[in-house]
Amino acid sequence: MASINELYNRLEEAIPAELSCDWDNDGRMVVPNGEKDVKKALICLDVTESAIDYAIENGFDCIISHHPIIFHGIKNIDADNYLSRKLCKLIKNDISVFSFHTRLDKVSGGVNDAIADLLGLKNVTDFSDVGRMGEIDLDKNSSVTESFAALIKEALNVNGSLTIVDSGRVVKKVAIVGGSGKEYIEEAYECGCDTLITGEAPYNCQQEAKGTGINLVLAGHYFTENVVCPRIEILIKNFDMDIYTEIYNDTNPATER
Repeated sequence: MASINELYNRLEEAIPAELSCDWDNDGRMVVPNGEKDVKKALICLDVTESAIDYAIENGFDCIISHHPIIFHGIKNIDADNYLSRKLCKLIKNDISVFSFHTRLDKVSGGVNDAIADLLGLKNVTDFSDVGRMGEIDLDKNSSVTESFAALIKEALNVNGSLTIVDSGRVVKKVAIVGGSGKEYIEEAYECGCDTLITGEAPYNCQQEAKGTGINLVLAGHYFTENVVCPRIEILIKNFDMDIYTEIYNDTNPATER
């Protein structure tokens, strides 16, 4: 049976720390006992309180997430505070947390490759420092508001509306940045892409896309990153098939973000 430390070391081999951005904080978030055996691992995008409660109620030994549970410095631990309350629950119940954030965006087979695969992109290459870009084979002269939008909703399991900035370009070459990709609009255009898919971007960036002349599709931060959870599950199973794994999906993630 693999220990907490052994599982983390194996995951870090597959998702190297050197890929993380300098401003990021990920890796070993909470480790009450690194020698504890891992029988059950819960995988999620966010370590919400509901995810922690589920892990406690169902006897999970660790939680592996994309978004770090600890991002900024902590000045005190006070259970009246939301983050502190979560940390107290984890430590009290001997549950470890690992988070793989920007390194999981960059790594081969990570967040952006998962999106590219689901959309069926061809000739996929690196885009900027985190994203991917590739070609898509749609109906001739297809716009971003027609079959392509429907494809995105189905592929990413989006249960709401997409925000679409239609610059009038035919969809042929697509850039992908899961999560928040607002700073990549001009670069995507300069790389010859007619469309950028990301999770979220503010109003002024939507106007920038329109003025630049590139289609922009905002499919939701949650939906453009949650697709990586099955990839994490595969990594765990490749290491130790005896570890029980489960993906926890918040039914309403916006309530605890």
